[in-house]
Amino acid sequence: MYTKLLELVAEIIAIDNSDVILVENFFEPVSCSKGEILENESKVARYLYFINSGFIRVFYNQNGNQVTTHINCPSGFITSFNSFATGTPAVDNIECITACEVLRITKKDFDVLCNKSQKWADFARIIYEKSLIYNEQRTNDIVALSAEQRYLKIVKDNPAMIQNVPLQYIASFIGIKPESLSRIRKQIIS
Repeated sequence: MYTKLLELVAEIIAIDNSDVILVENFFEPVSCSKGEILENESKVARYLYFINSGFIRVFYNQNGNQVTTHINCPSGFITSFNSFATGTPAVDNIECITACEVLRITKKDFDVLCNKSQKWADFARIIYEKSLIYNEQRTNDIVALSAEQRYLKIVKDNPAMIQNVPLQYIASFIGIKPESLSRIRKQIIS
């Protein structure tokens, strides 16, 4: 259950057996059902999740509609990051799109882990930096690319998302209505 996380860590920093033991002691394996809400808006995010399998989305409610702001898959981390980092109530929800296998860690344990292991602290900093870069690129894509270009970028960069995530979530994620995504998909196929 820890293999993907340990492989990701090892790609970024050199780890030894003591680091493996720390990860196994602090991260809890959990099986989640399709549609399960892992974190709720208006409550402080309890866990940071590492996705071993499945797809998870972040969404918020706006005027009765769900707006998907992020979709993640293996081997990624997900939570309501602002809430998790600051201890303030979340403005978004974390939902399993498919059945998922995750590893989760509380904020308290995450902080202890980073204090016990400089390697883990370095890894967390690098992942944080990559997350900032991803979010900046996503913002740039929303501003600079057409809806069709944003969809084609997902097709190219993450084809598994297209196969496993309902189109209404993908449409919301790229900032369009499902009907618009259907038209784009028909044009691409033609």
